[in-house]
Amino acid sequence: MRAALLPAAAVLAMSACWPAAQAAEPDPGWLMAQAFPGWDDSAAGHVRTVAVPHLPGVTDVRGASWETGAQRVLAAPELVLHTDATHLTLVAGLVPAGADGKPAAAHPVPRALAAYQFARRGGAWTLAASQGIFALRGFFGEARLRRVALSRQRQGVAVEYGSCWGGYCGTWLALYELQGPTVLGTPVVEMALSGNNVNAALDCARRLQPLVKAPPHDSGLHDGGTAPGNHDCYAVDGSWQVDPARAKPGDLVVHYHGAISRAEAHAAAPAAIDQRQVLRYHGGRYRAVAGFNPVPPM
Repeated sequence: MRAALLPAAAVLAMSACWPAAQAAEPDPGWLMAQAFPGWDDSAAGHVRTVAVPHLPGVTDVRGASWETGAQRVLAAPELVLHTDATHLTLVAGLVPAGADGKPAAAHPVPRALAAYQFARRGGAWTLAASQGIFALRGFFGEARLRRVALSRQRQGVAVEYGSCWGGYCGTWLALYELQGPTVLGTPVVEMALSGNNVNAALDCARRLQPLVKAPPHDSGLHDGGTAPGNHDCYAVDGSWQVDPARAKPGDLVVHYHGAISRAEAHAAAPAAIDQRQVLRYHGGRYRAVAGFNPVPPM
C-alpha cells in the first residue's frame, strides 16, 4: 500500500520582484539553481545528477535504487531556513530518477535530504557550502518536512513519514538539529508516532469498537488467519510539540490516543489509550523523562 503521508514541500513564497527582494527573501527556485546548476521548475529541470556517498544499508544493498557515486535524481526544494541575518540553509529532497525522468522509488526506497548553505555578500545570496545528503527517510521516496523552533535561538528540521504493509500501518518522526547553518546528520530523536493493525486480521476491527471506527470494507484487509488469542489489535495516534520558550531546546511532548485489545483479553472491551510522553534535551539528544511510547513495535 502507498505511503500514508504524502510529501509537502514547505518552501518560502516566491517574490513578485526578485531583484529587489533577492537579499531579504530569496526565491527557493533560484537557490536550487545555484545548488544544482541547470535546475528549473519543470519536469525535465528537476532531473539532476548528484554524487551519492556510501550510505550503509542503502547503497550497499543489492538491487537498491540508491547507488554510490554519480546518480540521476529528481530534486525539489523542501525548506529554506534563515540561520541568522546573513546566512541561510536550503534543504532539498531527492529521489532516484528512472530513464523516463520519473521517480524510481519502490516501497523501501527513502527520500534523500540534502543541505546547501548560502551567505549574503554584497547584497546578494551566494552558495557558500554544499553539505550534501545528511539523511535518508521515508518510503516510496516520500517524506514530509517542516521547520521546528527548538528554542529561542536554535531550530530543527522535523521529518515525518509513514506507510502500510500487510495490514500494518505506521508513521515515524525523525528530528534533526541545526548547528549554525549545518544540519546535523544524527537526529536528536527518532520515534514511532502512530501504528495500527486494524486491517491485519479479520477480528481487529470488531475488537477495537466502539473506541475505534471500523474501516471501510474496501480498505485492503490482509487477514493472517491467526486466532484472536495469538495477536494484539491496536490503533494508536500521536501528536507532538516542542516548547521553544527557553534558551536551550524545550521539552518534546507527545500525546497518544487510541485503543488496544490484548491477545490475552481479546474477548473483553478494548482499553483506551490517552497518555503523554515527555522527552527532555540533554547531550544532543531527546530522552524520555516521563511516560512511555505505547505504539507497538512493527
